[in-house]
Amino acid sequence: MKKFDIAILGAGASGCMCAINCLYNRKSVVLIDKVSQAGKKLLATGNGRCNITHIGLSNKHAYNQNLDQYFNRFDDGQTICLFRDLGLELCDDGEKRVYPRTNSAKSVIDVFYNNFAKNKNLLLQLETEIINVEKQDDVFKVTTNKGEFMCQKLVVALGGNKGQEILDKFEIPYQKFIPSLCALKTEKTKLLENTRVSNVKVTATTKSGRSYKESGEILFKDSGISGICIFNLSAMFAREGKFEGSIAIDLMPDYDEKFLKILLHERKKIDVKLSKFFEGLFVNPLAYHLLNTLKLNEEKSSKNLTDAEIDKMAKLIKNLTFTVKGNYDNNQVYTGGVHLSCLDENLQSKQVPNLYFCGEICDVDGICGGYNLQWAWTSGHIVGLALNN
Repeated sequence: MKKFDIAILGAGASGCMCAINCLYNRKSVVLIDKVSQAGKKLLATGNGRCNITHIGLSNKHAYNQNLDQYFNRFDDGQTICLFRDLGLELCDDGEKRVYPRTNSAKSVIDVFYNNFAKNKNLLLQLETEIINVEKQDDVFKVTTNKGEFMCQKLVVALGGNKGQEILDKFEIPYQKFIPSLCALKTEKTKLLENTRVSNVKVTATTKSGRSYKESGEILFKDSGISGICIFNLSAMFAREGKFEGSIAIDLMPDYDEKFLKILLHERKKIDVKLSKFFEGLFVNPLAYHLLNTLKLNEEKSSKNLTDAEIDKMAKLIKNLTFTVKGNYDNNQVYTGGVHLSCLDENLQSKQVPNLYFCGEICDVDGICGGYNLQWAWTSGHIVGLALNN
């Protein structure tokens, strides 16, 4: 049995940040995770580039809770300064998203390891399965497949099932964990599979009737739709607890319907079969899908299109709708977790002293763009400093 001042369960972004910050006062710390490399999940963020934060954080559409009291203590600017102090140079992409200058998520992991290596008070206990967590008097005992670890203070920086088990163990209230930032399942889109469409506006309408809008690029799958704007809209379905509703795509948001009709009337002069009418306006798979949906005679000449048929085309282009029937398992985060009202200002449980939470296990989720990682850095930093007291 090994004894430590602090045990951190979870070596993801928030767990690593917490470890960095709670080592300042020479506390003995063990960082436990089943992964083989601390921060390993960072390798999949930002398409391998790691979108560290977002300049000028905003709660508007970004998070499901108001986090001002936390960001006032550690925000995007302080995050940038801290990483530079750790040796990581950063740059933004012109749209306020911040990445390592190397454009490699591995660089983030490297600076964590460089700083871990300098502190002999930290034990990285990786490739270790957590079996049970309990509190005996004023001491926590963490049982793993590689032995038992005792600590005075415990940090839970885990998401998913293992985090939920610990919340259940200590009878701490939480919202159900639901996948978020993921692709959405719709009716069959086989004709469109692997088709990428840029500069569209997407409107999601949830089961409750609420509507949300995002613009950007989408990617069609065999039975669904992906892309950053779809990921962001998936968060709205997740927060309602049901992936049910609709997705409406405006394929030409720069054109209002009236001007689009004029454009389509002009295209009649091309004088081709309707099977070729949309070629040059949309990529071929999308052109074929539109024609199939319109159910027009593909052998008909474009010059014979009626006003009613042009109107029908314009409406479809401005409102290509799919029914949402679920979600894919490729989620980047979860919505749900322990609500912040159950925690004090340092993210310590109000009902279990010396038990802290940070990162994904908290009921905090944001859209794509560095918002979720910023919560990991902020919450890990706050907990880490609190543990120094």
